[in-house]
Amino acid sequence: MVQPHKPKHDGKRMSVSCTIADLQNAKEATGFDAWLHLASIGHEIILDLPVKFHKQFNRLSESGKRLNAYVITKDSVQFSFEIDNGSKKEVKHLIGVDTGINALSSTSDGNQFGKDIKKFIDRSKRCIKGSKGKQRAIRALRQRIDEVAKETVQGTDLIVVEQLNNLNESSKLKGRLSGNMRSSIGSWNYAYWLMRLEQQAEGNRVSFRTVPSWNTSRRCPICNHVDGMNRRGEVSYLFVQVFKTQLK
Repeated sequence: MVQPHKPKHDGKRMSVSCTIADLQNAKEATGFDAWLHLASIGHEIILDLPVKFHKQFNRLSESGKRLNAYVITKDSVQFSFEIDNGSKKEVKHLIGVDTGINALSSTSDGNQFGKDIKKFIDRSKRCIKGSKGKQRAIRALRQRIDEVAKETVQGTDLIVVEQLNNLNESSKLKGRLSGNMRSSIGSWNYAYWLMRLEQQAEGNRVSFRTVPSWNTSRRCPICNHVDGMNRRGEVSYLFVQVFKTQLK
C-alpha cells in the first residue's frame, strides 16, 4: 500500500490551471491588488499569494480576455491573455531578419536596429553570476531586445527569420562572435529575441515565418548556386528571395 504524502515542488517554475488556482480580489488590502488562491484537491493544502498588478497586466486586461492559467516563479506570477488582433495584413512588403552582434536586427531592405546590443551583452558578461548587478544587466538587455523587436516589425507585412537551433561553440554564431561573447548571446538570448519578435509581429498583425538557415544567405534563388560573395555584410537578403519563390 502506498503511503500518502504531501507534494513538494523543487523546481523554478510551476504551471497551474483553474483546477487548483483562482485569482481573487483583495478587499481592503494595501500593497497588493489580488490573491492568487491555491488549493489542493480536497483542500488539504491552501495557499494565498499576494499579487501586485503590473502596468502590462492592466493594459492586456483592457484589450483581451485573461485565461485561468498561471505560471508561478520565485519572484512573480505570470498570466496568460487571449487577444483578438484581427486578420493578418495583406503581404505587400516583406523583410528577412538576420541576427548579429554588431546589430541585433539586420533586415533585407538594408536597415539595422539594435547597433548598441553588444554594449548590453558586454555589461551582462562582466557581472558576477547571481548578483544583483547581473539581474539588472539582464533586465536591461531584455528591455533593449524588446525595443529592437518593436522597431523591426514597423512598416512591414511579413517577417522571415532563419532557424538557428542548438546554439553552442560549433554553431553558426561562432564565426560572428568572440569566444567570451558566445555564451552571452547563445541559445537563451536568441530564443528570447525570436519570441519577442514573433509577439510583436502578432500584436501588429504581421505574419511571421521561419526558413532553414543552411546557405540561405549565400544561395542564388534563381540558379541555386552557392557563393560566399552572395552575402553582403550582416544582411541575409537572399533568403527573403528564396522565401518568395517558395510562396509562388
